[in-house]
Amino acid sequence: MVDPDEHEQAAIVAASPMAGEYLESIGKTDLAVLTETEWLTLLEVVVTAYQDELVRRLDGRRAAAAEPAEVPR
Repeated sequence: MVDPDEHEQAAIVAASPMAGEYLESIGKTDLAVLTETEWLTLLEVVVTAYQDELVRRLDGRRAAAAEPAEVPR
């Protein structure tokens, strides 16, 4: 990824703990010893967490944009 924006950076930060949790769950931290299945699962965990965070942020922006503006009295 070249020059990630603030949302992409936040998604990377959000995905990082999920990667650690998965590695802890299988009892491995050395990526060189992961099986092909474990490696692919790790990638899936990271990509899914990344995408989930981007969607969450996009939904939040959509909700904020849909809120009616406050009318001054």
